[in-house]
Amino acid sequence: MKLWYSLGAVLLCFTLGTAVSNATPHGAKPMKHLLVVTVTKGFRHDSIPVAEQVIQMLGEKTGEWDTDFVRTDEEMQEKMTPEALKKYDAVVFANTTGVLPLPDPQGFLDYIKDGHGFVGMHSASDTFHTWPGQQDGVSEYIQMLGGEFLTHHAQSVADIHIEDTHFPGIRELIAEGEKAGGGPNTPVEQLQQGHSVVYDHTWLVFDEMYILKNNDRTKVHVILSMNHYPNDGSPDAGKPGDHLIAWCKSYGKGRVFYTVLGHRQEMWHDPLYQQLILGGIRFALGLAHANTKPSPPLSTAGK
Repeated sequence: MKLWYSLGAVLLCFTLGTAVSNATPHGAKPMKHLLVVTVTKGFRHDSIPVAEQVIQMLGEKTGEWDTDFVRTDEEMQEKMTPEALKKYDAVVFANTTGVLPLPDPQGFLDYIKDGHGFVGMHSASDTFHTWPGQQDGVSEYIQMLGGEFLTHHAQSVADIHIEDTHFPGIRELIAEGEKAGGGPNTPVEQLQQGHSVVYDHTWLVFDEMYILKNNDRTKVHVILSMNHYPNDGSPDAGKPGDHLIAWCKSYGKGRVFYTVLGHRQEMWHDPLYQQLILGGIRFALGLAHANTKPSPPLSTAGK
């Protein structure tokens, strides 16, 4: 009898110990799952390997998400079916281009619309200019994203206005950028090396700046913008305009974040850019709240 009692006690302790070890610590958030897509069907950026490393590093550093990748057509067919996507909380298109071979294009949009997250960096807006099965009009993907690549000129210094200081990561971006102590006359060489600065709610960077189409500030929530095109020596240099650099939006019950920035390897290494995309990923994963109310027209935006 004593033997059976002892064995029972040991079994009970083992069961309780296993339950405790498998349980999520009190107050701790469960790990999120992020899928990063870097398949290209057009121009392929040499910054893609750095992008993959940085996104994975941010997940490991914060302990908030694990990172999986889709680098080939075969992996896309395997990991991006509607059933396979259920495993992931958000998807990142990191410098993708062209019409990607999604196994179920509508199923992918439905996945986002149903309450998941989507993050697009740089040439994610140079992706799906046409949508499979759609005959005319603006691509369904572009409508989800909120903007479409039209063209770009030379890489250049850009002074970016910070419109939403409450978006996740932006306060940290401002604090780190001001710590650098730069201003409008910051040496170009410093910016080219990925050491951007912030002054007077202006973020000074060096990158490839897009001109977008099908991009309306009243249909997205603007985070970063420029009121003129950079002085890059092109015919568009210095021309006034409403150039959106980063925004977020709702898509059904889903969360969408996009930024034009991210062409250069140095940009991905820049701690301030990492703060921006960290905030965007955390928002998309549902780890941080952000205002997604569409921005007012430019005439009333206080610019």
